[in-house]
This record gives sequence, structure tokens and C-alpha cells, in this order.
Amino acid sequence: MRRAQAAGRYERLSGARMVLAVRGTGSVILEGAHGGVERRRWNDIGPRTRLRLLRRTPLGLEPVALWLNEDGLPRDGRGWEHTFDVANERIAMLGSAGFTCTAHMLRHSCALRWYAIGRLVHACRLGHLTVVQRQDFREQFGDTWHLVQTMLGHLRVETTKAVYLEPFRTLDVEMLLAHADGFAIEMFMAEVFTGHSRVRTDPLAGVR
Repeated sequence: MRRAQAAGRYERLSGARMVLAVRGTGSVILEGAHGGVERRRWNDIGPRTRLRLLRRTPLGLEPVALWLNEDGLPRDGRGWEHTFDVANERIAMLGSAGFTCTAHMLRHSCALRWYAIGRLVHACRLGHLTVVQRQDFREQFGDTWHLVQTMLGHLRVETTKAVYLEPFRTLDVEMLLAHADGFAIEMFMAEVFTGHSRVRTDPLAGVR
């Protein structure tokens, strides 16, 4: 970003809009296209416009976008496909033929890993409680589903259950808890989900 500032790329960004203030997570104040100011709801700002949002700082103009390319300009959402294509080619060159990954696979894998960890932690920390006490704990703090929901940023826990944790539907929970005593989570994930189309585990876990 600093190199982009020095090169003046943000000043030359076509169609740039200046962010003047942010009103929580609901709305943003922009400089009007023809002067004045304009208040917009974040949900009403499309992806192309978001890539052109800038803000003024003591060090110069900065993109509002989180993910940037190497040239400092905001990264298009589809740009991740190219990143993973290059990474998959590098993995193949290292001899791991047949192992490929996408950003969505990593999201599924993250969900499954943290669901497994959450269940094991719940079993270890809450196993001594009665059924009523465990129910009370879940009502106050949520359960493992809500842990994964928070980490993935889902609005509804049903999305987490129905989509990202779909591979666990066929997994006996007792099988999961049976690995709680000293079993490496990496090995467990590799054994159970190595053939799942949406999940990527460590391809070397079984040979270490």
C-alpha cells in the first residue's frame, strides 16, 4: 500500500469514491459524485463500487478494502481463484500430485476443524455437569455450532449446520468423542475426511 501511495496509484484510480465517515456496520458517508455528501447503506453498495472506496489518512489515500493485490489496489473477489490456481501448480511441482485446494474448501475445512475442537473441549470441560446444567450452559453461551457460526461470520446458525458442517451429518458423534484422550486432531481429520470433496486435510498426516 505504501508503494502504491508513493506511485500515486490511488489518486489515479478511476471512479474512486471518498469515505468520509462510517456509521457502525449499517451505513457510510461518502463524498457525492457531484459535490456534497451522500449517506449509503453498506448493503446497497455493490462489489465494484466497494473496490473504489478510499479514505484520507495522514499518510495519504488508502483503500477501504481489506484485501489488496501486490500493486496495492483492491483485490477482486474472483482474484482468489488465480491465487489458488498458482498455489496448486506449486504443490504439484513439489510432488503432491492430485492434491488441490480452493478458498471454499479451506472454509469448509476450518469449520470442520473447529467443530471437532469445540466438541472435544465441551466433552472435557462440561462432561461432569448434569444434563440440566449443560442445557443451561448452552442457553447462556451457545454450543459448538454457535462457535463455528461466529468464526465464519454467519448471520444464522442454520447456514453453518446445513452447509459448512454438512460432512459431519454422517459422522457418529461418539466416534468423535472417542478420540478426545490424547489423539492428534490433525490425524483424526485426515482419517475421517481425506476423501471428502469439500474438505482438505494435511496430505502428509498419514505418513508422519
